[in-house]
Amino acid sequence: MSDPVAAALDALGDPTRRDLYERILARPSRIAGLAAAVPVTRPAVSHHVRVLKEAGLVREEDGLLVATLDPLPQLRTYFDRLWFEASVGEGWLRERFAVSRRLYALDADPPAPRSRSA
Repeated sequence: MSDPVAAALDALGDPTRRDLYERILARPSRIAGLAAAVPVTRPAVSHHVRVLKEAGLVREEDGLLVATLDPLPQLRTYFDRLWFEASVGEGWLRERFAVSRRLYALDADPPAPRSRSA
């Protein structure tokens, strides 16, 4: 997945993966250690860790799973934007979209070029 925010949201949308990520974030671990600490099978833990790796949230260093923090600022920006839009209210959003539509209409219908008179 090329969108890191979407990949992270998909990966962290599962409660088991979110729990595993938080455990790895708090303390780098091996898969066996994680499997012993959670109520799912070791193959399931391996699957969830693979999804976290593909999302760029976890990497392996010397056999230990380590949380990657790179996607977190992008997630924060995403949620900060949502929070801002929710806090300013529906009226502001309606106006914002109305302005966007007007600007789009102006771009879609550019003025005809003026002819030069000598």
